[in-house]
Amino acid sequence: MRAQAKEGAPLDLVDRARARDREAFEMLVEQHATQTYRLAAAIVGAADAADVTQEAFVAAWQQLPKLRDGGAFPAWLRRICVNRSRNWLRARGRRPQAVLDLADEATAAVLPDARADFRGAAEARAVLEPAFEALSPDQRAILALHYSMGFSIAEAADALGVRVGTAKSRLSAGLAALRRELDDPLLDVETNEVVS
Repeated sequence: MRAQAKEGAPLDLVDRARARDREAFEMLVEQHATQTYRLAAAIVGAADAADVTQEAFVAAWQQLPKLRDGGAFPAWLRRICVNRSRNWLRARGRRPQAVLDLADEATAAVLPDARADFRGAAEARAVLEPAFEALSPDQRAILALHYSMGFSIAEAADALGVRVGTAKSRLSAGLAALRRELDDPLLDVETNEVVS
């Protein structure tokens, strides 16, 4: 049986790619493209996500020989994507432009089921879009990793290359910023219920 990386990429595939096997790297790209794109879209917005995803894979190819632990490839790639997303936003000197796609799985975790109540989903989108635009790249990254992609705080911290305490504080600050932007300090963002 083949050895697997921590999150599913066969280690021999990572090892072959580290040895500059382009076909092996292309297979890794195919395996990780969707998740990498979703992460980039959550940070920079859908309009720029494809460019950031491409930059992340180019950087991964260039830096792959330096990767010491092939089993860490998925987390290492996420960290590259987050860093490229941050750099993209800094280079543009602008705030992230969030465009919530109702068909996107990342958005589905945040918005109500559009089939059940289209009007409610449209209202949620109209409220959440401006709130997400106001978040910093770090806040968007931690929120995307934890809530949209289902990572534990420890896994999100690892993907961001920060300590767990830092991830917790960024998550808390991101939720607080969302509450402020939504102009309801008593609204529990996770459940959309009023907290007493």
